[in-house]
Amino acid sequence: MKAVTFDFYNTLVRHRAGSGRGKQYVEYIAAAGLACDPWQHKVLYDVFEYYGQAYRTAFSTKAKDAFWAEFTRRLFERTNVRADGPLNHAAHAPAIRDIMGPACLAVYEEVPAVLRALKHAGMRLAVISDWQKGLPHFVEELGLAGYFDAVVASAEVGYQKPDPRLFEEARARLRVPARETLHVGDLPEDIEGARAAGFSAVFLARQGQPPAIEAPVITDLRGLLPMI
Repeated sequence: MKAVTFDFYNTLVRHRAGSGRGKQYVEYIAAAGLACDPWQHKVLYDVFEYYGQAYRTAFSTKAKDAFWAEFTRRLFERTNVRADGPLNHAAHAPAIRDIMGPACLAVYEEVPAVLRALKHAGMRLAVISDWQKGLPHFVEELGLAGYFDAVVASAEVGYQKPDPRLFEEARARLRVPARETLHVGDLPEDIEGARAAGFSAVFLARQGQPPAIEAPVITDLRGLLPMI
């Protein structure tokens, strides 16, 4: 193998709070004495269109504060947040940043050591994820950017797993033959899409029994190292 690609959520990272951003957001709105429309997952893709266009990890603290205030305004507008009086978006922005931004995620314990070992072995590495725009910013702010040669998000390229074109985009950026590339993910769509693109594939089952799937199974990423 010359390259390894990884799913992002539930493979490299998890939610710190143990629940998704939508659930956390709705709970915050209620706790703040506000009301909003029922949550839809599409909201993330809509508001992160702006994040992908406007956010920069190199922003000053002041610029980041201004960005998250505007992000909060757009999110509140998109979800029809209602209050008894005027809404101060800047006052809610720190909480929204923590719920929606990279700080809502935690890197699994073994991930940095495994990625270091793979890089030391000469592997080219990529992330392939069904995710909103701006995923490279998440990867960078979680301290993982230095390990990866490419980060490919479905919202950026217009394809979702198991569409093999999502995997082919990563392969092209890595400049490695498909037959020399191994993908690791926690969903059947990872295995199906990777194989359709000519990759080898490993199923990551961090909790419980894996689905009935014909692929090698590991329970954390340390199990990957003997395969390389």
